[in-house]
Order: sequence, then C-alpha cells, then structure tokens
Amino acid sequence: GMLTSAPCWQFLAGRAGDSIEQGVAAYLLNPEENDYGWPRLSARWGAVLRHELESRGETAPGPARLGLAMAQLFEQRMEKDGLLELFRRLEMPLLPVLAGMEQSGVAIDAAAFRAFLDDVQGRLDQLTAHVYELAGTQFNIRSAQQLGDVLFNGLGLPAPRKTKGGQASTSQQTLEKLAGQHPVVDSILQYRKLEKMRSTYLDPLPRLVDPQGRIHTTFNQKATATGRLSSSNPNLQNIPVRGPLGKRMRSCFIAGPGRLLVSADYSQVELRVLAHVSQDPALLEAFRNGEDIHARTAALVYDLPPDQVSPDQRRNAKTINFGLIYGMGAQKLAQELKISTTQAKDFIARYFERLQGLKEFYEGVEASARKHGFVTTLGGRRRLLPDINSASGQAAALARRQAINTVIQGSAADIIKLAMLAVARDERLRELDARLLLQVHDELLLEVPADAAEEAGALVARLMQDVCPAGKELSVPLLVDWGTGHDWGAAH
Repeated sequence: GMLTSAPCWQFLAGRAGDSIEQGVAAYLLNPEENDYGWPRLSARWGAVLRHELESRGETAPGPARLGLAMAQLFEQRMEKDGLLELFRRLEMPLLPVLAGMEQSGVAIDAAAFRAFLDDVQGRLDQLTAHVYELAGTQFNIRSAQQLGDVLFNGLGLPAPRKTKGGQASTSQQTLEKLAGQHPVVDSILQYRKLEKMRSTYLDPLPRLVDPQGRIHTTFNQKATATGRLSSSNPNLQNIPVRGPLGKRMRSCFIAGPGRLLVSADYSQVELRVLAHVSQDPALLEAFRNGEDIHARTAALVYDLPPDQVSPDQRRNAKTINFGLIYGMGAQKLAQELKISTTQAKDFIARYFERLQGLKEFYEGVEASARKHGFVTTLGGRRRLLPDINSASGQAAALARRQAINTVIQGSAADIIKLAMLAVARDERLRELDARLLLQVHDELLLEVPADAAEEAGALVARLMQDVCPAGKELSVPLLVDWGTGHDWGAAH
C-alpha cells in the first residue's frame, strides 16, 4: 500500500504523531486529479512553496523541507474547506486498515477454479461451433472487425452507427438491439459473457496466488471522484454476483483452514441515504416501517394500493429509484424500460409530482452546486463541479448528474468506510481474531475462526448499523444482511 511505498513522504506535520499523507490530502482537496504521486504534487505545488520558503530567507529548500511545507499548506487548505475532520477521522485511520486487508488477502479454491474454467471453455467451444454454423462461415468471434463483417455484410443485418474509425459498431448495446433479428446474435452475446469471465477471472486469478494460496488486491483510496474505494491488480470489487455464474464464481473464494467467511452487506444503503438527505415523507415512512420501497413508490406513481402493484410496475419503480441516484435521464430510462422517451418523461414527471420531497432535494442540490461550484457528502467530502454552469448543455447536464450521484454515492462511501473503521477498532472482534479481507462497495467480507463466526457476524452487523456520518444519526435505520459460510457464495 501507500504507507510502505513512500515512507520518506510520511512527514510529521507540526504535531507529533499526527502525520499527514500528502497524496490523500491532495485527493480530498480535489478528487479528480488522477495522480497524487510525489512527482506530480511537487511539480504542481513545488514552485509556490519554494518561492514562499525562499522569501523567508531559506536557501534551496530540500525535498524534506518542501514536504513539510506542503503538509502545512494542505492542512491550511483542508481546514478552510472543512475537510480536516474527514481527513483525520476517516481517511488517515483507514490507511493501516486497508494495508492490513491487502496483506491478509483472500484464499481461493484452485480446484474449483480449474473445474469452472474447464466448463466455461467447453461451453465456449460449443458456442463457437454453433456461431460458425449459424453464420455459415468461420471467423474470429473476438475480432470486432470480422464480427461486423459477418453480421452486416454476410448476414445483411441492419448496420448501426459507425464507430470513430468508420467501422460498424459491434458494442454490447448494438448487439442487444439486434437480439431478436437473427439467432446468431444471442449466441454471440452468450459467448461474450463467458469469454469475459474466462479472460478476466477464471484464467488470470489462479495465477496470482501467493504460496499460501491467497490472492492480494490493492485498494485505492484516491481513485474515485465520489469517495468510493477501488480495487486493482486484480480488481476483486467487480467479481460477478448475479445469476448462476456469479454464484459459482463467488464460491471459488474460500476461508482458510479452520476458519469461515462472514459477509455483511448494507441493504439498499443508497436509497436510505436518499431518504435521509431528501427527507421525503414517503421514503422516510417506507424505510421506518420496513416496507418494500419499490412497491411503495410504484403504488404512488401508478395510483394503486401497494398490494395491487404488479411485478412489472414494481420493476419500473425500482429502475427509476436506482436510476435517479445515478442521474439517469429520460432517454436512458426509456431504453431500460423499453418504452418511448415521451412515456419516460411522463413517468419521471409523475414520479417527482408524487415524491415532492425528492423533487425539492434534487433542485436544492443543483442550486447549491451552481452557487458554490461543489457538492458535499454526509461525511463532509467535497467534489468540485466546475462544469455545472457550463454554456455547453451536455457538460452542464453531466455535472448535474454527478452532483446528485456524488451526494448519494459519496455519502454511502463515507458510511461504509466508517463501518470499516468501527470493525477494525472493535476490541471483541480483535479477541475473536476476525479479520477484514475485502470491501465491495456495500459489503464487508471477513475471515474468522469457525467457532466464532456467528458471534462475529452479529457484531459486525451491529457496528455497521450504528454508523453515524459526521457524528449524526440517520433518520432511517441502516439495515444489514449477513451470513457465514466456508466460501463467499455460501456466506453472501
């Protein structure tokens, strides 16, 4: 992790023991720079600081002196931006926790991986033969150019828009639109899904194990504009979850000998955050009474009693509930729900009409972003949105979506990070030798001695439920589902 790779920049700033990690500070001050390494930071701030130090009569300040001056500058800026609490209480204490998780790694079942890979390879071979048969020719299915040629020239399917290089697009979206028009398209979509699994996980992951049969990811604390953690080399945060393939994939990750995995995840944390920040009465009531939030919003939008909402109507409400968190517009909603853009616009209008609290909240976030040029999460994290007042409609619309998305997702990120700290600091969990292994957005994965798993699971769930961002309790309960098992599939 960062601590080990850059010990020389781990300066003491002013107060003993209160060390400042430059990169994290720079990230909090502007989360969209993409590079917080020393070369980049010293290039950006070095001249200013050097000038300042020299004007105070210090000649040719060396890197250590510069580093110290930079730490002081960052501290002043964070104080001015109200980021110091977040930095001291959340981001800095998280560093050793993440380092510990990276060191622990997660065990994998090599035999299960091999068997899964064999099955997938067999299925890919069958699909390849099937595609050749349906297309009436052999070609490289992985080559976009050859695939486009077969689909649009050979089979005469309607060619979609061209890519920048002037080739016909064979993107996922394009193929999904063509799905009903020729049986070969479904086989190709199936092939791609399995090929992605093979090339992204099944083939490479088992090669990355250490002598103990464990895989170590790297958690990046400075990679996302919303404050979420990301994971790389390998990315263990995007292991598929859904469907039989996802389940089987997760079951290849296992607990070490004599131990069990505990998985605990927040239920609908983003929608709960939305209810809290918007104070919309319908959302608050639904969560406080433990109702089905999607059925409840569907009932409102469709003017029905909740028990008369059809599965389709619930699905539509669910799509818009989650879609709005990610700033989904009418076009995207129309695509998702397979309705016209006009119908989608009406649907959104009706949704906001019935959920006035949400409407006011969205307008408030937008107005505040316009006025201040940034938005703030529940934990006090900031994201600058310079494009919010842009003359370009597209740039401004994107900034508007990012504003909402950051408030919701960023607050959820604050919550899960606080949960990680609570878990890492808990005395009883330490006594039980419960170890945090992974964080996957709303889920924590721990490894615990088998006889302590139940106690640890219940305790982790309670710690996660009691999180208070910036010391304030949420107006709706946080709900946590948890389970234990020998493998991740069984625990989740």
